[in-house]
Amino acid sequence: MSEKSRELMQTFGKLLQNRAFIMSVGHQPGMGGHGGPGGRGGQMRLLHLLYQAKNGLTNADISEMLDIRPSSVSAGISKLADAGLVERVPSENDKRAVIVKLTDQGRQMFDQYDERVDDWSEKLFGGLSDEEQTQLRDLLTKVTHHVGDLKMDEFMPNHHNWPHRGMGPMGQRPRW
Repeated sequence: MSEKSRELMQTFGKLLQNRAFIMSVGHQPGMGGHGGPGGRGGQMRLLHLLYQAKNGLTNADISEMLDIRPSSVSAGISKLADAGLVERVPSENDKRAVIVKLTDQGRQMFDQYDERVDDWSEKLFGGLSDEEQTQLRDLLTKVTHHVGDLKMDEFMPNHHNWPHRGMGPMGQRPRW
């Protein structure tokens, strides 16, 4: 079983070295690999959130849902508003609150983005039958649950004692 597990790890490694795969997965809503709403990935997260909230959201709602500082939300909204993708509308219920909504241009842009994601997904997984796709999803879900149980210090003992990132004990490069 150890050899099979090692082969699986190598197969995942090859997949993770594929730039197109990494780019397509990294741009999925919720991945947020690019920081808060000021970064491009964060802006997509914010657009996705607003796309789902048909009636819009307040800055406080966005801050809480994305778990980021209100100042980061304001900066991200300003950039998106300058690009014509979102608008700020006074709340009908609370005169102190402002609701952030997608503009028609923002909704159209997100629809196009969503279509590209569907195209990529179909190109990537279209060669698998429905049954194989379900099986792969179930297996990856199972692996994802096991990843949560892993402890990095078991894989790399004493890594916190290393002089600096990328170097092993005594300044030697690790052999991986």
